[in-house]
Amino acid sequence: MLNNYRSVIENGIVTLYSQSENSPEMIVASLPVTSILDRVNGGEWDNQSELALQLLMAWLTTHPEGQPVEDIRFFRWVVAHVWISEQREKHHGKAIFKLENSPIVLPLYLSSECSALANNVEGTLIERFGHEQGVKNAAIFYQQMLEGSPEQGLSLSDFGREVLFELHRSFIEEGLPQMAVNKPRMMH
Repeated sequence: MLNNYRSVIENGIVTLYSQSENSPEMIVASLPVTSILDRVNGGEWDNQSELALQLLMAWLTTHPEGQPVEDIRFFRWVVAHVWISEQREKHHGKAIFKLENSPIVLPLYLSSECSALANNVEGTLIERFGHEQGVKNAAIFYQQMLEGSPEQGLSLSDFGREVLFELHRSFIEEGLPQMAVNKPRMMH
């Protein structure tokens, strides 16, 4: 899917082009690089996650080389996106989480997953270590939840799968209020 997109960055503006097989190339989005993370984090492209991912990759190319990415929103969104993609693949195209012996099926949405991560991972680390150190620790935690390979691209590490499985298992076993589905997105 990402191969259908081409991004061009000029003067701080990302222009994303798309081309399907029998049609000319067309502009899908054109926006300031500096607004991408805010808009992705705000859920603007939650129903177009491949587009959001392509924009995030364009944003990433503007990041100074050799300087680590420290913005927690980037990692939170990527972890949520990869989790949903893997669950969709596991459940034959359905973005759901289901325990083997449970009749309960949780639908997975980027906004809910990002909120759950912000509240349950970041919130816990911030509470324990204070805001600044907690956010740094959460970024490291999220990085450990991901792994990349040239053949498969980005996926969850075994650690990442275990964390998200246990988090979602607790939502089912302890009740959905733990998931914080009605809480607004936290901006850490």
